[in-house]
Amino acid sequence: MTKYICQNCKTEITPNDLRLLPGVKCPKCSHRILIKKRSLIAKPVKAR
Repeated sequence: MTKYICQNCKTEITPNDLRLLPGVKCPKCSHRILIKKRSLIAKPVKAR
């Protein structure tokens, strides 16, 4: 499941939390810029 992080207050937000509010915004601080949380595993890509 993809998690998002609020850019303002650094709160982790799940997609279920986003469904509760109209529009896309942080439930804690109402900031509208959310960043998708990256995984810790780096994926190697071959260069051509």
